[in-house]
Amino acid sequence: MATLKLPSRKGQSGLAVPTISNRVPSMLKTVVGMVAASFFFLLAGKADAQVLQRYSTGQWVIEANATKNVFQNCTATGSYGGGAQVVFMLTRNLVWGVGIENPKWNWTPQSQGDLTYWVDGRAPRTSKARALSRTRLLILLADSKQLFEEIRRGNRMYFRPHGHNAFNITLMGTSVALNELMSCVRRYR
Repeated sequence: MATLKLPSRKGQSGLAVPTISNRVPSMLKTVVGMVAASFFFLLAGKADAQVLQRYSTGQWVIEANATKNVFQNCTATGSYGGGAQVVFMLTRNLVWGVGIENPKWNWTPQSQGDLTYWVDGRAPRTSKARALSRTRLLILLADSKQLFEEIRRGNRMYFRPHGHNAFNITLMGTSVALNELMSCVRRYR
């Protein structure tokens, strides 16, 4: 039973998020697994992973990625101060998510749980999050044109893992990055 949590400290238990394993339909679990695998290979590197194309636009690096010569996804990666990174990913099946790496985090790897996110003052949405490593978190995003536009036009995106403090990222430049992401998938799909 995996839960999104911080590792326990001496004399303290980790803050746990309710597990999703009994409440998520098997199709969603498959999608979560596929996206998590794509992000894991992308962020951790994999011997048979290939970059079909890489270019920069503003502060974002756009990549088209394949495994064994089969197109998998496109990513838009932005670096933030202190070693933090944000990776928006769109798969060949048009499933999207955001990966966030922060060297100050200390999640329990492979833990997962509920998370609320929102853009600026907009209505919050719920999703699932998975810790791909101690410093990397993967968040699936809603299949929503409205959300896509909110992120493109927004200033900040906020995240609150259940039972943890909220954090946020700036969305400056994401309009160009998300447009490039869609073009990339269309080109290689």
